[in-house]
Amino acid sequence: MAASRSARRAFVLGIALAATCLVAGRPRPNPLPASGSQLFLSPQVRPVALSGDGALVYAVNTNAGTLVILDAAPPFAKVAEVRVGLDPVGVAVRPKLAPGDPGEDELVFVTNHVSDSIAVVSRQRRAVVDVIQALDANGISTSDEPVGVAFDGPNRAFVTFDRRNEVALLAPGADGRFQIGTRAVLTAQAPRALTVANGRVFVAAFESGNESEFPSCGPNDPVRFNRGNAVDEGCLFPLNVSTILQFATSPNLGGEVIHDTNVPDRDLFVYDAANLAAAPQVVEGLGTLLYGLASAGNRVYVTHTEARNKEDGLLDLDNRMFENRLAFLDCTPTCGTPTRVDLDGSPLGVPAPTPYGVTVSGDGATVLVTAAGSDGQPGAPAIPGLFVLDRDGVALGAVPVGALPQGVALRSDAQGRAQTAYVLNAGDSTLSVVDVRAASAPSVLATVPVGSDPTPAAVRRGRVLFAAARASTSGTFSCESCHPNGNMDQLLWVINTLESPADVPGCEPASEQCPEPRSTMPVRGLQDTLPLHWVGTLADPFPGVFLAEDDGAPDCDIAVDGEVGCIRHLVDASLAGVMCAQPGCPQGPSALPGALGDAERDDLAAFLAAVAYPPSPLRRPNDVLTANALTGAGDFFLDRGGALNDPTTCADRDGGCHALPLGVTTNSSFVGRFDAPTMRGIWDRHLLFSNGILSSEEFLASQGFAPQATGMTEFRSLAATFPSLFTAGYGMQVGNLWQFFNEMSVGLPGLTGRQLVLLPSNRGDATTEARADQIQQAAAEGRITAVARVGATEWRFRAGLWWPRSGAGRTRDDLRLTAEAAGLALVLAAELPGRMAAGGPSRQPLLWVADGSPAGPAIPRVRAGTTATFSAFAAAIEPGARVLVDGAVCAACSAAFDALAEEVDLTLSPAPPAGTHVVQVLNVDGFQSNELPIVSTP
Repeated sequence: MAASRSARRAFVLGIALAATCLVAGRPRPNPLPASGSQLFLSPQVRPVALSGDGALVYAVNTNAGTLVILDAAPPFAKVAEVRVGLDPVGVAVRPKLAPGDPGEDELVFVTNHVSDSIAVVSRQRRAVVDVIQALDANGISTSDEPVGVAFDGPNRAFVTFDRRNEVALLAPGADGRFQIGTRAVLTAQAPRALTVANGRVFVAAFESGNESEFPSCGPNDPVRFNRGNAVDEGCLFPLNVSTILQFATSPNLGGEVIHDTNVPDRDLFVYDAANLAAAPQVVEGLGTLLYGLASAGNRVYVTHTEARNKEDGLLDLDNRMFENRLAFLDCTPTCGTPTRVDLDGSPLGVPAPTPYGVTVSGDGATVLVTAAGSDGQPGAPAIPGLFVLDRDGVALGAVPVGALPQGVALRSDAQGRAQTAYVLNAGDSTLSVVDVRAASAPSVLATVPVGSDPTPAAVRRGRVLFAAARASTSGTFSCESCHPNGNMDQLLWVINTLESPADVPGCEPASEQCPEPRSTMPVRGLQDTLPLHWVGTLADPFPGVFLAEDDGAPDCDIAVDGEVGCIRHLVDASLAGVMCAQPGCPQGPSALPGALGDAERDDLAAFLAAVAYPPSPLRRPNDVLTANALTGAGDFFLDRGGALNDPTTCADRDGGCHALPLGVTTNSSFVGRFDAPTMRGIWDRHLLFSNGILSSEEFLASQGFAPQATGMTEFRSLAATFPSLFTAGYGMQVGNLWQFFNEMSVGLPGLTGRQLVLLPSNRGDATTEARADQIQQAAAEGRITAVARVGATEWRFRAGLWWPRSGAGRTRDDLRLTAEAAGLALVLAAELPGRMAAGGPSRQPLLWVADGSPAGPAIPRVRAGTTATFSAFAAAIEPGARVLVDGAVCAACSAAFDALAEEVDLTLSPAPPAGTHVVQVLNVDGFQSNELPIVSTP
């Protein structure tokens, strides 16, 4: 049998070599396409694990897209580094079918947050041997944003899907390959961490909330708000068309952040591992942002932070935005009342900012917790990165490790006692090996690199400072505490005053004299979106802000300071304000108020300018917008004849809120000279508007969306704003807008990160071959870099062939034969094009038009079927850029860009059929522009 298999492989390899000769005469492209990178800040959850025998450490290198394999014993040498996908964040080792069998291969499952896949890596082959993912008929991922993965025996695993709010079963199918099976939808936001114990699956909702809100209410609800009493819920003002318009035209409404027990606060979901479809037990009130889970017997541990946003003003907050805590519950089998431990108040006398990774020794006596807000730098006092606690959460010892420790794996001895910890430091891509046998005196044995980080040095340093608690003068929280993973914490804060509303003379509910609750803002995609703040302060280069205490002067001059320089103003203001003890923020390094020195602030600004949005979740792999999304684009940018005269559209530059090119406006005349943020990423924000006034539980319920049943969801929050204002006012439907927002360009192609496994079992399968053709076509058009891998060998697609680092080009069928001869899978990957680099000089091209008030934006109009040329404002269009019409390359179209005038002449030949369409430009091997809507007439 073995001889026949060897003969067959030799025969197949001979065919492969013969096929190579057939194409060897084609000229070799020079250079081969490179792979680019972006900084997505994907969330790590259990990103490091030990092999079953304890001999190896598996650790993800998230920014590089690799799984790194190291020896678990000195000198902790790197054994291999395997490319697994875009942004790997979690690792789980499959238990062997026959425990202790040295001949059975060990499989490692790695979740790729941006590739929307789970890569299966062979320990013996040190290669990806399979990829688990799910796509619908249009090629849209239904396994998007996997994070946590955990096994319950060799043939059953579970994975969390962040954006979909799902946990799913992974199990072998008829062909032996693992597949995604039963799914359960959580009535909470962003499931990430999970653990399996005693036949139960424990899943933590990262954005579980804390029952806080701005107390608005539905149009038929009585006013129940009464400041200063013990009522748990209230209504600052009843929302109807009249009051919503009042808010829209003057958003500076003051008030308090209140505690409302009707707001969902679901933290821990406990499922039956044998029946995921059964209703889970739900534990509430654990914390606000839940980072890590671990179990020991019937006890479950949860690392988390608890927001203090119900405190009013910086003085009451006392430079402690979050409590850093560990909770544990005994589940026998039902989980009981949680015990919460304030880690900042431990006997050690040092804070534990952002408790993140957690693991437990085999005997259950020792708990290890990483503090991800530690950057490994000695401070005053030092902020350790690894804490050793007893089973009841009492801190016994701590030690500094590397920068931003997020993952931890633990080796126990034969008696189950804690022995050696392996801490993955996300900020500097290192692994700290720590001796934890003496709980009161843990010591670092070694710190070894786990791979390189493709982001520039200044951006890497800024990334560390963004997440390091050293940026706050209390050392208890960081910028990332409120902007986790570059997004927002979905909370309201009163941070624009030292005073509480009760202390402000003349402050009444819904009064502009009151301090104003504000939602946090994402820091993703800040490029080209100044001024970066709701009320036109903090790095606003545009004068004319409508605030009584403001003299109208901008904080920075973009012509002098540049974009990163203006962001530096935001950094300075934040470090002197919310990040600093008040009143009288002390001067820090370089005689600047607040923590961090001058050079460090420059690095932080460079980092903020480099954070990218992840790919739009519903963008098709061919980049063609659906009919509903095209309708939504027209709804958003065109006057549909609603009741409102000004603004005429959502994108009216003078009167609306979200103008071209990136959905940002400043000093909008209609909304009280307010600034408005981008609509990009709305799929990941359920707290809408500056003070969340239309996101209260009462208002959502009044519009037919019941948060108690469904939890807080992004679509329902957006949809609730429409019946009372947008449908009547603008004449549009929310469903089409939602589809457009979920498909619109963020500069990345729809194929970003996609992987395809080619095996003998799917040879000739029409769907598989069509998807492989699609990857090759996108590479030929310069949208992506296509890479093929068989084990550690790779080829890149250019000029119709797949090319190795040296040698002749080969066809896809040839690579299939090579993979089959080696007994490995052929994996095709759609990687980012080579000129994309985090913080690099290449940027997303932009298209926009003049405001055409009172008729809305001056959307170009062309005649269908003719050769039509029109002009638009533009930026960052590069020579050789291609024109896309409705996502498809238009071969006879052209773009003539005048960088000095910031204008482009776009020629469409022919113009598309009658209707609403979108035009983009594609910088070859770079970014795609935003969509510019056009109207084609008969």
